[in-house]
Amino acid sequence: MVKYPVSESSFREIIRGGYKYVDKTMYIHQLVNTGKFYFLSRPRRFGKSMLLSTMYSYFNANRELFKGLALDTLEPEEWTKYPVLRMDFTRSGYNTDGDLPRVLRSFLDEWEKEYGDFDREDPVDLRFSKLIRHIHDNTGQQVVVLIDEYDSPIVDVHDKPELEKLNRKILHDFYRVMKSNTDCLKFVFLTGVGKLGQINIFSGLNNIVDISLLPQYSAICGITFDELERNFREGIEDLAQKRNWTNEETLLKLKAQYDGYHFSEDLIDVYNPFSLVRALYSLSIGDYWFQSGTPTRLIHQFLENDWGTPDLEGTVMSRVMLESGDVLGDNLALTCFYTGYLTIKDYNQRRDNFVLGYPNKEVRKGFFMNLMEAAKKWDMGRAYNFVNSLNDFIDNDDIEGFLQEMKSFLAGIPYMAYTDKESQWQKDILIISRLVGLQVEAERRTSQGRMDMVLEGSKAIYIIEFKYGGTPEDALAQIDKKQYALPYQNSLNPKPVVKVGVNISPETRTIDGWIIENA
Repeated sequence: MVKYPVSESSFREIIRGGYKYVDKTMYIHQLVNTGKFYFLSRPRRFGKSMLLSTMYSYFNANRELFKGLALDTLEPEEWTKYPVLRMDFTRSGYNTDGDLPRVLRSFLDEWEKEYGDFDREDPVDLRFSKLIRHIHDNTGQQVVVLIDEYDSPIVDVHDKPELEKLNRKILHDFYRVMKSNTDCLKFVFLTGVGKLGQINIFSGLNNIVDISLLPQYSAICGITFDELERNFREGIEDLAQKRNWTNEETLLKLKAQYDGYHFSEDLIDVYNPFSLVRALYSLSIGDYWFQSGTPTRLIHQFLENDWGTPDLEGTVMSRVMLESGDVLGDNLALTCFYTGYLTIKDYNQRRDNFVLGYPNKEVRKGFFMNLMEAAKKWDMGRAYNFVNSLNDFIDNDDIEGFLQEMKSFLAGIPYMAYTDKESQWQKDILIISRLVGLQVEAERRTSQGRMDMVLEGSKAIYIIEFKYGGTPEDALAQIDKKQYALPYQNSLNPKPVVKVGVNISPETRTIDGWIIENA
């Protein structure tokens, strides 16, 4: 029986328990031999804790755990045992001004039991500094510091400005201790969601290396296609047999659902490890990542941002902006990237900028389901029915059914920032269509203008033009006048082209009429 680590993130327990493990140990050797201070950002449940756990076992010289792995090839002298101080900031909440100091004191109490007691009345930053110096002086070894989700005490209280400010100050003073004790440190590794440079820990550690977007570390967390085939062949075969699919069909379905993450300009495909392992364990392709946590703050920020205008799919972002890592700022696309709801889809080397988009079906659908819960108070079942109905209408060449369903949906959404611009309505319908998984694009240029929307179905291509407070006839006339259908009427496109003129009523604030004609 294959054992999957669905609820285990301890490297030691995974190895001892005989669970499946994807070897990432080669990255540890590379990091240790090329620097001292590092930072890595990855979305939640993407393997950061597992990586730190593996580092912990390596620096404790537990060589027996690494048998058959990349680090097992190291020479004996490279297996030195170092004192390791490990912090996991997800193990507690931070709802009051006393929570963070209490957590820091608990770390210090634990370490001081092992390495020597100090004055517990000292401030936590002073205790931390004394401890590092004491361990180094008494053991003759440099100290390793591993910090998991260093930014949790700030991110968790972003809706409480005074508490957030206080936690920033406490963490700044605590983390800067490491700079003043650089000579006593062997290796420092921090993980988090975003950089949050404004708390100044990176200016305090001015020699820290952010490896989050470096090509050589793009697969340090997550699972590549080669790793999937090499490590999970049995699981793929079991899932295929259970669902009556071929192995090739199974791989394609897993790729569509969980692949598509890119963390650098090299565009190496990375699967979401949490969801992939859950799918193989459960023998079912589901939305496991979203079930493990709802991005409440992101959802409301999206809804309050004119229903997501501009559309996040296709957002272009400069390297400077992307590397800023500010997950608590006003840039919604940047926040979505670092939290895993957008990823790099393309890279323009000449301009040194990145194109962002939704990574896969799980994220796209899960994001929409959470939008529906917040915007229309729908339960999961009703949202799934809506998604399925829209896709069924397009698959069955029923554009009228699609428009009727969209009309009912748009009526009365309390969050929508209604305006007197048809472009706003066009974008609203575009975003909804894209989020439910339809092949759609907007503002496509032709020689005579821009088409509002092109929707590609399995049987036809629909050219849709919107009017606000006009008539469907006006919309259809524009399609004809601008010859929007012409680029699709050629031998390279075997699908029929359908023209759709749609009117939005200022009174009812939804679709109130349409005309459908074959081109």
